[in-house]
Order: sequence, then C-alpha cells, then structure tokens
Amino acid sequence: MGSEYDPVFGRGEEPEGPGARDLAAVRAAFRRASRPYLSSPIPWLGWALVLPAAALATPRAAAARGAAGVLLLWSAAVLVGGAIEGVTLLAARRRFGGSPLGSWAMRTQGNLSLVGAALSIGLVLVDRPLLLPALWLLVLGHSLYSLGGLALPAQRWAGVIYQAGGIAALVPGVPPLAAFAAATCLGNLVVAIGVERTRGGAA
Repeated sequence: MGSEYDPVFGRGEEPEGPGARDLAAVRAAFRRASRPYLSSPIPWLGWALVLPAAALATPRAAAARGAAGVLLLWSAAVLVGGAIEGVTLLAARRRFGGSPLGSWAMRTQGNLSLVGAALSIGLVLVDRPLLLPALWLLVLGHSLYSLGGLALPAQRWAGVIYQAGGIAALVPGVPPLAAFAAATCLGNLVVAIGVERTRGGAA
C-alpha cells in the first residue's frame, strides 16, 4: 500500500496522463504563490536558532519561575522568530506580490496552530507537559511535509526530520526537549539550505 511519504523514500510513482498535467499545474501555481514565504533563508535560520535555544532554556525557566517562566520564555521566542519572519515576508511581498493561494496556505497554517494550541492546553490540564515537544514536532512536521510536496522539496525532508524528532521525544529515556531542539535546528537548516539553493538556481 502506498502513502504520501513514498516520494521521499523512493517508492512512489508520478501519475501519468491528464492527472500528471493537473498535478504539475497545481505545483507550479503553489510555487509561485510561495515565493514570498520562501524567498530568503533568513527566517528559517532564525527559527533554527530560536526554537532550539528556547527548548534548551525551558528547564532553567521552569526552575526559576515555574509555569509563568516557561510561558514567558516561549512567548518571547515566538515573538522574536515571528518578527524575523514577518519583516522578511513583508519585504518579499512588496517584491513579488501576494496571491489568494498564498493567503489560503497561511490560513491553513493558522488553523493548524490553533489545533496544536488546543491540544497543548489539554495536555497541560491533564498534567502531561512532557508530551508537548512531541505534539508540536508531529503537527508541524506533517504540515511541512504536506506543503513541501507542492512548494519546496527541502520542506518535505524537514517535515520528516520533525516527525522523527516527535517520535523520538515519545521514547522513554529520550529527553523530549533535547529531541525538539535537535529536530527544529536540523529541519530548519535543511529548509534554509534548500531556499538558498533555489535562489542560486534562479539567479
């Protein structure tokens, strides 16, 4: 039985005939729509630093200020990473323009984040915070993989890395935050390199 992961591991076959033309057209449209989001490696490099740093600093924040300290730490991390991404995205949109397809993809990401936030609250309420790194790695990994199939192949590999990290974070004896730090660092570096190579090829 095939799966959506076949193209990465070399077992899938591309469709032929009219279906292949339709898929090629969708991919081309999605790549055009994603140009502002994938125009620079800087946001991906930013997340490759911010997310691991926050993960590794979480135990110290928890020891110093408890749950409030952890919330403050991650709020700051998201604001810093989001600011880097936002400035780059706004500059790219002025250059390339926006599109309804790009807006749809961003709304889809936003909805996925809401689902992740709701599940996170549930895990905190049942006193299982150590499952949070695995949750977010699996959720974001699936998103990266799905969008990468249409936008940038490097995102597919990043999605696989994220999900592998999520599975590792569930293994007894593996520090969940260390797994999160390693997966987010490597995954975002892979995308940053892919974006830079794409820019070089288009130059």
